[in-house]
Amino acid sequence: MKEVDLRKTGYRVKKWGIDTRDADALIEGTAEYPIMYRALGTQPKAGHPFNLYGDIQIEGKAIRDSLKQNEELIPKIADELVRRGVRHIIGSGLGTSQFVAQVAAYGYWKFSRILADQEDAVEFQLYTRPYDFKHAVFMAYSGSGSTVDSNQAAEKAKKKGAYILAFTSIDKSPLGDLADANIVCAGGYDTGGSDTFHYATRLAVSLMLALEIGERTHPKLHDYASLKKQLRSVGKWFDKDFDAIDAHCHSIAKRLKKARAILTVGCGPSLGTAEELSLKFEEMSHIPTRAMCWGRHIHGALGLTKEDIHTILVAPPGNSYERMLDIARVTQMLKSPAIAIVAQDDNQISKMVDDVIRVPAVEETIFSVPAILPGQLLPYYCGVEQGDINPDCQRSNIPRYAKVWNWLFPPGTH
Repeated sequence: MKEVDLRKTGYRVKKWGIDTRDADALIEGTAEYPIMYRALGTQPKAGHPFNLYGDIQIEGKAIRDSLKQNEELIPKIADELVRRGVRHIIGSGLGTSQFVAQVAAYGYWKFSRILADQEDAVEFQLYTRPYDFKHAVFMAYSGSGSTVDSNQAAEKAKKKGAYILAFTSIDKSPLGDLADANIVCAGGYDTGGSDTFHYATRLAVSLMLALEIGERTHPKLHDYASLKKQLRSVGKWFDKDFDAIDAHCHSIAKRLKKARAILTVGCGPSLGTAEELSLKFEEMSHIPTRAMCWGRHIHGALGLTKEDIHTILVAPPGNSYERMLDIARVTQMLKSPAIAIVAQDDNQISKMVDDVIRVPAVEETIFSVPAILPGQLLPYYCGVEQGDINPDCQRSNIPRYAKVWNWLFPPGTH
């Protein structure tokens, strides 16, 4: 099957998992044919460009298409939530999905003045807080819509009386079926073993929903037309600047690949993006990475900041910019390598760090959408440049890892 077919909106080539009848043989032969590819139903790759690279490449189009194909649905959902008098949002997912909810929570408060929380889907099941579910919307994020733990969390919230809104990339999924409404994003499903475009697409439609709600409930709070225009422009930026960002990240990764560890720092809505960067380094290049806010760095990680530990700053203009300047000064004074993802017009932090990656100068919360492009390309190329890592596989091409993957995630669980 041609790879372009794998990235159709709402499409997934097969259900997750390997043939249990031949599991032992497939695990033992995973070095020759990694089980990650068998589980996903995608073609194996042995060198750059790996499947993940193709997933990253289509991100701009996936953002544009996600906003376009949901341009009638999102306002209808906004109308319904306003009609219901929703006072609380609970965003839930696992890994990347949770980090989308973490960033979006800032958007819901800033743009529509609705209090929003975010939770790991398993933590939500084990340690449910006493939410007012009757006046809440439970936003369930899952690329496949088939992740068992995410779906069980949504089921629990539904039984307690919450309105369930699903954000998926697969049409007619189990999560979509149980939800009251389902926003299906473009891009299809992953062809490699890490979420990539899902982060940008689900965040983009979430922020558009926040803007639509705010426009209805607090029409004078923001220039909503301008913010919508900024959000819609990001997909075009991905396409226009992809090659330049790609080459720049590849160059940086040739040095970054030797890092003993990486600290990713962000504040407010950028903290969720820092978390996603951390996850991608761990998944794609297996470099130990820790995400943190300003206070966590200054009051704990300061001693970690040294010559062989790199720092990546996600630093848009906004409330935290002056604090992020402190982090840049720290790395400069301690002679610790630093990379900053900043706005195009930045002229302060960019002068203090070793490497600068510039993305559009959009509103602080929207900034998280373009910031994820270098946040994916840097770890991808670190994996490529190490030479013995397949970024698609999360080490499932090694038999002992393949055995654990199949035990933890049996067929149908993702």
